[in-house]
Amino acid sequence: MINLAIIGGGPGGLMSAWYLKKKLGPLCRVSIFEASDRLGGKIMTRQFDSAPAMYEAGVAEIYDYSMTGPDPLRELIQHFGLQTVPMDAEQVQLDGELLDDVPGMRRKYGPETANAIADFRKRCTSLVSPIEYYEGVGAHDNEHPWALKSAEDVLDEEIADPIAKRFIKVMARSDIATESHNTNGLNALKNYVMDVEGYISLYSIQNGNEQLIHSLRSEIDAEINLNHRVLKVGRNDSGKYAVEMMNGKAPVTKEFDLVLMCLPHSWLATMRWEGELLRHSMVRHIAYFDRPAHYLRVSILFDEPFWGDKVPGAWWMSEAFGGCCVYVEGARHDVGRNGVLNWLIAGSDALAYANLSDEELIDAALKSLPASFGKVRPHFIEGKIHRWLSSVNCIPGGLPVRDVMTNHRPEPYEHPGFVVVGDYLFDSTLNGLLDSSDAATDIITTEMMKLRYERGETGNVPSDKIDRAYFENYRNAGPYSDVWQNFTNPDYLMEMIRIVWRPKKGYRLLVAGSASGELVGALRERGVDAWGVENNRSIHARTPKALRKYNKLGSVTKLPFKDDSFDFVFETSLCHLSPKQVVKGIREINRVVKTGFVFGSVTSDMAPALIDRYDLLRGVKKLGTWWEWSELFFGNGFDLSAHRDDRTDQVWEATLKAGKGPGEWYADADSLRYSFFDKIADDD
Repeated sequence: MINLAIIGGGPGGLMSAWYLKKKLGPLCRVSIFEASDRLGGKIMTRQFDSAPAMYEAGVAEIYDYSMTGPDPLRELIQHFGLQTVPMDAEQVQLDGELLDDVPGMRRKYGPETANAIADFRKRCTSLVSPIEYYEGVGAHDNEHPWALKSAEDVLDEEIADPIAKRFIKVMARSDIATESHNTNGLNALKNYVMDVEGYISLYSIQNGNEQLIHSLRSEIDAEINLNHRVLKVGRNDSGKYAVEMMNGKAPVTKEFDLVLMCLPHSWLATMRWEGELLRHSMVRHIAYFDRPAHYLRVSILFDEPFWGDKVPGAWWMSEAFGGCCVYVEGARHDVGRNGVLNWLIAGSDALAYANLSDEELIDAALKSLPASFGKVRPHFIEGKIHRWLSSVNCIPGGLPVRDVMTNHRPEPYEHPGFVVVGDYLFDSTLNGLLDSSDAATDIITTEMMKLRYERGETGNVPSDKIDRAYFENYRNAGPYSDVWQNFTNPDYLMEMIRIVWRPKKGYRLLVAGSASGELVGALRERGVDAWGVENNRSIHARTPKALRKYNKLGSVTKLPFKDDSFDFVFETSLCHLSPKQVVKGIREINRVVKTGFVFGSVTSDMAPALIDRYDLLRGVKKLGTWWEWSELFFGNGFDLSAHRDDRTDQVWEATLKAGKGPGEWYADADSLRYSFFDKIADDD
């Protein structure tokens, strides 16, 4: 049994535990260590003392990307059966008056200001499309024209009208959570387009965002340890990770095979790291993302919603406190007959005002309300303050953007089982945090599979050799010539190509990892101009005489074919390359293919029972999940075919029909999305 520690019981820790149960089931024993007396971190829903009126004390709302593509967080919330409440608004408070977005700005400040706002938004949409916005943080960000400019410089270059510039700053500041000189233009751009229809929508969870925490807790399989503050992490002589912590009474140290560090960035620097290599790596990791941004929440209960119909939406943007968002909690939560307003103060104002007393903050918030509301003090009942300093990142994802593996595994050589999780690695949202949890648990899955295999827990004798014995009892099923079709069905492969790429005529296909050519021959019998390449001399020597012309002896790292020789490549050999040779193999595939390739290598996120049954890890030198492999493909001339035209449902239907579904090869439709890749043009 593999023992794993999750350090941090916030949403990242719970999401990671949920993913681990989904991906590994009972193969991994999980322990969560949380320093405070509660789970949930900055997802916090509270009630006032004077009345049972709800308000969000932490995470303000959730982003909805489902209009553009699959939205894992939305799907998770639906999985739990939680109901959601859409949130929308278009008002801004400038110079003490509530205005209806651009039409209101036109009425008060004139057409020049309104046109400047509209022109800037149009300019923003030309620089990031809805699909690019949906894809989030990626290496392509480094080439963006606004990536190396500050947001302040962008506004100065793009907007001449000072009132329009002030409007844009106010509208975006509570999302950016910092000053425009502290972030880059690209991060600001992604927040500017949030006010443009078609990019995103917002929602809250009915009965409070903290319902997500309760739901996650109900489905994870983990030992929960509250009031356990972790002080130090390091790897000992036995190869295990020693986790030193205070349990409320005295220091205690426990050992684990794997560690997921799910702490906010601001807490990482409070830790100690055992061993110079890990210490140095973590110092660099912390420094790379050390761009703190701040929030401060002022939540006030009133005897009634005295603003009436003056605020028809769920919030308005106010220029108070340098630009903040004021939520009308009654638009999403049960506040009874009362009224509740909730100020989300951001950036330097949050940092500065956090030094004031609760009473002073409440007074400042009340004074910031529009004059049209009349006298507000008589309606005041109670106020609550929640301080979230250094809780998000000024430039989420870092600058320049690095690959996901580098971000999540700070020291991969001597500490491959030490993995970090954080929203600061993506976009400082719950959506990004779920992505981070998914990526991190993919890495953990790979490391756990390696450990199980090395320890002999799979029931198979560990071996990294592809030799004669391997093919004599291929995948524990019998001689290769007798059982090959159990694993590579030519009709199924042709159907996949037909659905994904829909070739209009006959095509040329390379099988990379063709053994003795049986698949090549079967495809040729079906009218496909199929060729093969195999680097194992023993099995290649068994190629039938009629196929020797088409089944070449060679390596995927040096393919004996000219550029663009094939329409498609089907590979099963990349996982048998050493990690240093994998990129060379991918680039060779890219060189000889014109359209796309089917990824067929063994991955660590295949069902553990399937891996054990067929001894799939034998001879595997590069083990990773479908997602990890896709990162390599993205960096070497390929993109997901699903990004071009998503036919996952059709492919999944054909997969089930062919008997290649759960328990046999593919666990779900999502894994199929990461099996088909298009070659992209050099100028892309």
